[in-house]
Amino acid sequence: MEIKLIALDLDGTALRSDNTLSPKVAKAIEAAADRGIEIVAASGRPYCSMPESVLGLRGVNFVISSNGAAVHDKTGARISETLMKESEVEKLLSLTKERDLIWEAFIDGATFTDNRYLRYPIKYGCTPAYVSYVQNSRGGLDDMRRYIYDNRARLDSVEYVCPDRALREEVRALLESELAETYITSSSANFVEFMHKDATKSNALKWLCRRLDVLPRNTAACGNADNDADMIAFAGLKAAVGNASVSCLKAAQLILPTNDQDGVAELIETIILEH
Repeated sequence: MEIKLIALDLDGTALRSDNTLSPKVAKAIEAAADRGIEIVAASGRPYCSMPESVLGLRGVNFVISSNGAAVHDKTGARISETLMKESEVEKLLSLTKERDLIWEAFIDGATFTDNRYLRYPIKYGCTPAYVSYVQNSRGGLDDMRRYIYDNRARLDSVEYVCPDRALREEVRALLESELAETYITSSSANFVEFMHKDATKSNALKWLCRRLDVLPRNTAACGNADNDADMIAFAGLKAAVGNASVSCLKAAQLILPTNDQDGVAELIETIILEH
């Protein structure tokens, strides 16, 4: 199998747990690019919070952001988008009106969050390594529900943050049963994320494959969380890092070392050797 494109999740996959890119992974990505392999960063993050350590790498010419709601080129221009349906946003807000949840909204590549989360991220399950990232990548608001409603025609995605597992799963189950036009997933334990039903990493990758004239069998994908499983299943070479969720591991053919053990570098080195 000749791999012409590699799609990589960032947090928990290409990035280490301390939110940094290891020199070994960076070197492997550029080595693949030097051999003509297209590298795609495929993240749940909005574009504005993509790490420069990744965007600045040679060969990273496309970015899938907000779990597939948008695709950006090397300049940062948005070349494809799939926004949430207004009616679904209204229904989501109505169904959760009695719940005091921490909401975030992704709009035009930027993130806005509840001031409670912005001020005290660790209280809501953020790891210490990501506190600076959260506080420097988001705008804070006191009334996120109003903001979401007022911008319901412009949303890439929304999500709630809830460290109470029972409450988190109860609300998720309710919304999954009621929101037929919405894709619901999770990129980490305390987050539940909502996009248009077609705004998935796999659909964004399909779109890029058509644009670049790359067949699915000539792609590789690697991830660690539930929101990566569909992209992994789509790719010709299906890989997950060792710290991946159950759904990711089930979708993968190749289980790599963890993100803290440079699993992505091993994947790329294997692909280069095959070339």
